[in-house]
Amino acid sequence: MKKIITLAILIITCICCVHAQDESKLGGIKMGKNDALQLNFYTDLWQKNDSMLTISPYSPGFDVYGMYHLSFGKSNVSFGFGLGVSSHNMRSDAIPVNEVKWNADSAKNVLTGNTAFSLIPNYVNNKEIKYDNNKLTLTYIDIPLELRFKKETKKGKFMKFAIGGKAGYLLSSHTKYRGTKFEGNVSDPDLGTADVKYKTYKIKNLELLRYGVTARIGFGMYNIFGYYSLSKLFKKDKGLDMYPISVGICLTPF
Repeated sequence: MKKIITLAILIITCICCVHAQDESKLGGIKMGKNDALQLNFYTDLWQKNDSMLTISPYSPGFDVYGMYHLSFGKSNVSFGFGLGVSSHNMRSDAIPVNEVKWNADSAKNVLTGNTAFSLIPNYVNNKEIKYDNNKLTLTYIDIPLELRFKKETKKGKFMKFAIGGKAGYLLSSHTKYRGTKFEGNVSDPDLGTADVKYKTYKIKNLELLRYGVTARIGFGMYNIFGYYSLSKLFKKDKGLDMYPISVGICLTPF
């Protein structure tokens, strides 16, 4: 997985370098002019249909995109497309697990094949459970597209507005917990006392393909950024009906 992410970053760098060379032939690069590199910093506001699950309003994410800029003559309208990597996080009070159902015919617990969220208990063995990190992390490779509008000011800066979308493929997923141990045999002396750190990889039933709409508005290299997901986190009828809305800032250094 690290090799894939490294390759994607190399491709982004190549796109930016080629674009920079093209612009240098036209007389140089102005900061924020053509948005060849986009760095998005945001928080994910997760929409869900489960009132029991509490998600932190601060679930930070990050995108890095290499973009190629196509101008329509001397028009203020242009088109941008590229490649990038994004990382979304969901900080909550629960951990995704396969659902377990009692099967009366076999007289045992069986997995249903769905993915649910198991709430972290407040107490175990009359001992308070505390944690400072519990999150689900999702990494995608994305293809962003933008229709751009810009207007140059007297000082050579640009007022900019862009609408578009992006489609992506899930590269990796994992959960990360750091806090008091709460899982295990009730006779375990460390249960409710010891501090643990652990990760779980390859969360089941996640949608591999995702897509949504984007928008940003800004001045120079500083922009306000938004993303609305049109696809759900889990496959249909395999998990909670939930999706992210991302709000943050976008930096376009060149």
